[in-house]
Amino acid sequence: MLASEMHAEMNRAMTCLVPELDSEAALIPLRRDRWLRPDETYERSGGVPCYVFAPIDEGPKKDYIYCPQRGDDQPAGYYHLRTREGHIQAYLCLKQARKQHKCNGPMGLLFSHKSREEKGIIKHENEMYDKVETILHNRMLYGPHDIYSARMRLLNVQATGSTVKHAGKAAYLPALASALLIGL
Repeated sequence: MLASEMHAEMNRAMTCLVPELDSEAALIPLRRDRWLRPDETYERSGGVPCYVFAPIDEGPKKDYIYCPQRGDDQPAGYYHLRTREGHIQAYLCLKQARKQHKCNGPMGLLFSHKSREEKGIIKHENEMYDKVETILHNRMLYGPHDIYSARMRLLNVQATGSTVKHAGKAAYLPALASALLIGL
């Protein structure tokens, strides 16, 4: 599979699992130097705020995700997907979607009674969840650059002497990063 095809598949999976991620601010591969702070403006068309106050969720807004209030230091409102807060909320939405899918979807039924084709579909869905979860988790921890964050996670796993199972979580990288890691 070509890198562009893999990126397109992952972007489709991300927007299917968390519809708010249908934004150029969250596309794979993400390559930015840093997260924007909520008090900054994103310089596009005269400046777009990174945070818009909203006490309640007023529905989807392009490039934003609604975050409820968390403590005293993160007020409720819409956070741009160029902020860490926006990606943290996307990660939490993904975790919630996965819980609901396991309870209500095809994975909630007995796996052993499924046909081979159904098991393949379920396995593919689980792999997509895992890949999207890994990407969002890496972005939260290491920054808004997919190649850098995946590399940092891999190095962190190696440095702590974690098991092969844990290293597998760090193994998904955009296809272009794979060639870079081979050179390490």
